[in-house]
Amino acid sequence: MRRTHLPLDQKGQEPEAQAYGPASEEQGDLAEVSGKPAGMPLYLSQAPAATLDSEIEPEIDDELAGAVEEALEEQLIQGMTEEGVEPAGDLQPQALPDVSGTGIETEAIAHSLSLEGLTEASFSSSFRTRNLRTSAATGCDTCDDCVHVTGTLISTFSVTTTVTLPSVSDFPDLTACQRRRVRDAINNVLAPHERQHVRAFRTYNGTVRTPIDLTICRTDLDSSIQALHDSVEGPRQAAAQALSDALDPFVFDVDMDCED
Repeated sequence: MRRTHLPLDQKGQEPEAQAYGPASEEQGDLAEVSGKPAGMPLYLSQAPAATLDSEIEPEIDDELAGAVEEALEEQLIQGMTEEGVEPAGDLQPQALPDVSGTGIETEAIAHSLSLEGLTEASFSSSFRTRNLRTSAATGCDTCDDCVHVTGTLISTFSVTTTVTLPSVSDFPDLTACQRRRVRDAINNVLAPHERQHVRAFRTYNGTVRTPIDLTICRTDLDSSIQALHDSVEGPRQAAAQALSDALDPFVFDVDMDCED
């Protein structure tokens, strides 16, 4: 801040006579110390007092100047705030904008080959009776020749399975390394799985003996024995099929990521 001193003709000489207003206590004290008249010029009554040419003049002048500068700075900031203007420089940090962007895009490629096997089952069965005994009976509603039949039904069950596996030759465009991997997958992964299907179907195989104890029309003997056999065969085949179905789905991919 720029400060102006009153001119003096020589050191210790009083300035030209001025009209002074009422002196404050502080100014009075200063006057007593410096030997100057109390009071200050009227035209400076609202401004800092003129610099006194004494040993304490610099200290008082700096304090007044600092107070004035702080007051002006506060008024400036307050005025800018009321007008919606952001103070510049180190008065207030400048706001930073929001930041947005995108990440790095990457792609991955996996080379694999799906292999599938197939196991087919052909079920067959036969039956015969043993030790049949026939005696007259009553209670048949559809005929007069009613008989009571006892004995044993012997049912024989057999299943034939066919396993189909892929071959390395099914994939002609493979490298030597890829062919080895496919061959290994067929022999050591897929084939064992299909053998599990074979074992499940083979639970159908066997012979079952079922007691015969029927009261029927004599003419219905053959159909009645067939029905008894079928009542044993149906659940047996369904059980073997369920064991096989429980092994699937079976998904197997061969890693083909090799080139040698």
